[in-house]
Amino acid sequence: MSMPLASRIKSTGERLLPPTLRERRAAERQEVAAQAAKERRLAKIARRRRELCESDPAVEPFTLDEGEYLGRVVEHFTAAGASARNLELVTAALEHAGLDHFLVRGRSPLRYVVGVRRCDRKRFLDTMRELYGASAVFAVKPGKGGVVESYSAYVDGALAEEIKTGLIIRFAEPLLSPTGRVLGGFEYGCDVQFWREGADLLERENAAELIRRLKVQAPPEVVADSWVAPTRNRVADVLPSAQRKPATLEVNDRAYPTFEPFTWKLVDDVDFPIDVVYTWVDGDDPEHAAKRARYRGEAASVNGRAANASRFTSHDELRYSLRSLEMYAPFVRHVHLVTDDQVPDWLDTESAGISVVDHRQIFVPEALPTFNSHAIGTRLHHIPGLAEHYLYFNDDVFLARPVQPNRFFHANGIAQVPFSPFQFGTGEPVVGEPAPNSAGKNVRALFAEDFGRHIVHKFKHTPHPQIRRVAVEVEERYRSEVERTARSRFRSLEDVGFAATMHHHYALLTGRAVPGEYRMRYVDIGAKDAAERLAAIEASDEVEFFCLNDYDTPPQAQERVTRMVHDFLGSRFPFPSRFEKST
Repeated sequence: MSMPLASRIKSTGERLLPPTLRERRAAERQEVAAQAAKERRLAKIARRRRELCESDPAVEPFTLDEGEYLGRVVEHFTAAGASARNLELVTAALEHAGLDHFLVRGRSPLRYVVGVRRCDRKRFLDTMRELYGASAVFAVKPGKGGVVESYSAYVDGALAEEIKTGLIIRFAEPLLSPTGRVLGGFEYGCDVQFWREGADLLERENAAELIRRLKVQAPPEVVADSWVAPTRNRVADVLPSAQRKPATLEVNDRAYPTFEPFTWKLVDDVDFPIDVVYTWVDGDDPEHAAKRARYRGEAASVNGRAANASRFTSHDELRYSLRSLEMYAPFVRHVHLVTDDQVPDWLDTESAGISVVDHRQIFVPEALPTFNSHAIGTRLHHIPGLAEHYLYFNDDVFLARPVQPNRFFHANGIAQVPFSPFQFGTGEPVVGEPAPNSAGKNVRALFAEDFGRHIVHKFKHTPHPQIRRVAVEVEERYRSEVERTARSRFRSLEDVGFAATMHHHYALLTGRAVPGEYRMRYVDIGAKDAAERLAAIEASDEVEFFCLNDYDTPPQAQERVTRMVHDFLGSRFPFPSRFEKST
């Protein structure tokens, strides 16, 4: 069939154009065609995503850092559960394909690592496509430090080339709260590492360079008999055949295959029991308020704030602090809640893993009632059944992200204590200064005499790692000062700061503590900039802990502040913990 006349004229006309103009027009046509192809591809992706959301109501789109994603709305969330869920997604595909695999002791506590032989990569990826082609599962190319270099959603079609050809691919399904907050993203994904045959590695042109990068330096004959990891792990990146003895590791009560070296208890593993101790008071309780009022006259020796009602006001912080604990600290053995004959009405006291400890269980009768946090701190190590290592929480302290036991203690039991840049100041305790300053100065005088060293720093508003034996020794060595503080109903100029200042510095001076690094934020919820500080916490991925302290909120602002705190905490910790009564 001959070309239409108009087309022949156009074609002839273009051949008569100058070469540069012809090239420019050709490039323009290619650009238009590429843009049209891109638009068709994006339209196809949008249609697939829309169809997925329509077929699975639990899948919803969300935007993060200008990227558009899909995630699954959940009704409960823990960081450990999110990691285990992505592990299950991966191992389901491996089992479906009948592929051998093994858990690897990865370096990140946020995610699991599964080893697969390099020769099985294509079959594994085909099975992932078969099982999750219409899902919110993503494949990710991780970069150094676990950052995301690129990602592809399975529902969008073919994976990006740089992802599917990588030796490490991370798989994750983002998890959302009912309000659309991202609870678990790619950071909890399961990394699949494709291990290569050492003999194949030795035949490559750059074999010397590849061998040099390995953390296990082994002779060629050992490498030739080994499987070689694409990156380092906590045990070994070269695994000879003799060491590939089958074993299992348990995750969420399920046994997963691994090799014996990956089951070793390592020298830096913290595996001793760790409890949590909370101190809590419901200042809105009229009986407690009346009792406090009867004794308020004894509080004049420090400042007006020692008996200030704002210090005892509850914004339901304990409920959300416990939620943060359940979401981000699965290693905690037991929670001890120390109260003054009070129990939150929402607390399930029959729940496994928590006990209410009344002041009468740890104080002598003559010291009660007490409204002094310094006094309460002197008695925590007397809690029945308390672990040797524990974390002391005020109820206004929260976990912002997953933490591990080695964040607070070394494997040999040494505590990592949260020194603050703020200082006690010099001189004697004076009326009007913050109570921790005067209590710290009193401790300084004791330690200067006994150890010839002067303490100057306070401690951050974070969880405080405690060693029960240290607390016992401090109480025995400074019995008169500790007993005087324990019998002081309100904060006094003569108090000593026991649970933080004395414990931490004494442990440091006797070789049982070292300074730790704690990434935290402090917010005075009654301050003018409180909302701005809360927004900064929301915007940060680095904050580990935060404290919402009610320093001295005026009565007329209490309703507004309570609403602000509830909105913030309810968004971050949306699901009831196992410690709450079912509604």
